[in-house]
Amino acid sequence: MNSDQNVSSIIIKTIGFCASAAIATFVVSKVLQRMTDPNYEGKENAKKRMAQIMKVLKLDSNKFSLNSYELRIATLISLPEEGADIEEIGGCSATLHRLQENVILPLRLLASKIIVPSSLYMPPKGILLYGPTGCGKTMIARSIAKKVDALFVNFDISILDDMLYGETAKLTKALFTLTAKIQPCVIFIDEIDSVLRSRQHRDQEGTAIMKTQFMLLWDSFLKSDSTVIIICATNRPQDVDEAILRRLPLRLHVPMPDLVEREQILRVLLRKESLVNNFNFKKVAQEMEALSGSEVKEVVRVACLLRYQDVAQTLVNMPPELRSAVGTAPSIDEVKLSHDDVLRAFHDYRNYLMETFAGAAVVTEEVIPVD
Repeated sequence: MNSDQNVSSIIIKTIGFCASAAIATFVVSKVLQRMTDPNYEGKENAKKRMAQIMKVLKLDSNKFSLNSYELRIATLISLPEEGADIEEIGGCSATLHRLQENVILPLRLLASKIIVPSSLYMPPKGILLYGPTGCGKTMIARSIAKKVDALFVNFDISILDDMLYGETAKLTKALFTLTAKIQPCVIFIDEIDSVLRSRQHRDQEGTAIMKTQFMLLWDSFLKSDSTVIIICATNRPQDVDEAILRRLPLRLHVPMPDLVEREQILRVLLRKESLVNNFNFKKVAQEMEALSGSEVKEVVRVACLLRYQDVAQTLVNMPPELRSAVGTAPSIDEVKLSHDDVLRAFHDYRNYLMETFAGAAVVTEEVIPVD
């Protein structure tokens, strides 16, 4: 009897030792993996992000596998609802109208399974948005993805220029293989001229090979019935490789907003703000000549900060029990923004720019024709 108990005790201890060793080995391997793989946390975040997307899209995880490079691209994915509403984009009315006709309507028609008796009725697979910085090119691209219920991949192409050739090739391929799996999808490449610029004799061999591979993979989309759209943006269209431009048949200029468009941008930005009754949108828009949409937004942000500053300072310094007492604290809900507030912020902003960038070179833009 004692011998049986001893044997049982030995077995239990052995199992416990093996289990402890297995756990220790697992923990050590994870620690070593974290120490030796600089992208470990990024991969883990990518897996979580991809799991979220697969759940939303109701994809079967057993049939949908991704390699480590595709997982890196997965961290760049945004869901359709995370984009901007195209109706809320101020300015760019002509550009938005052409996108509605040439891209959004055809994609929505294809998604609805309506058969068009034409083999040529299809949206362009490549779009170039060009114009000054801060005029809404990224927002427009996001709004297209939202309007057609497509995933959005904001791909920073400059990372391809900073990697070893083998890594660059694998990551480039992953961009196209992943988006083919999750289509409909919009790939957005900002500042495309930074890497896919006009080829020159002094280009390094690795850079030339990367460009060639990128275009070959791109062509696989152009020749298929995929619903992957590539939208590129630049403020220097003259520097983009001509071979890339040929793959971007729809080229739309996103200009600086004019007077009417600046007023429209102001109305969009301030639609949820508490304004004085006689707020003069037109007067503010007239003063803000030569400002981009993003600069108008910055001026409005500063104006709101200044308008709320006094009340905010008083409330922050006031004891919590007094804030809730009736009549003892100023009401932040009673603060209203006036056009004079915005104009003061604009004049301060303009003076800041003049002092900071005095003598800076002005880059002229070129309107490029469609082939």
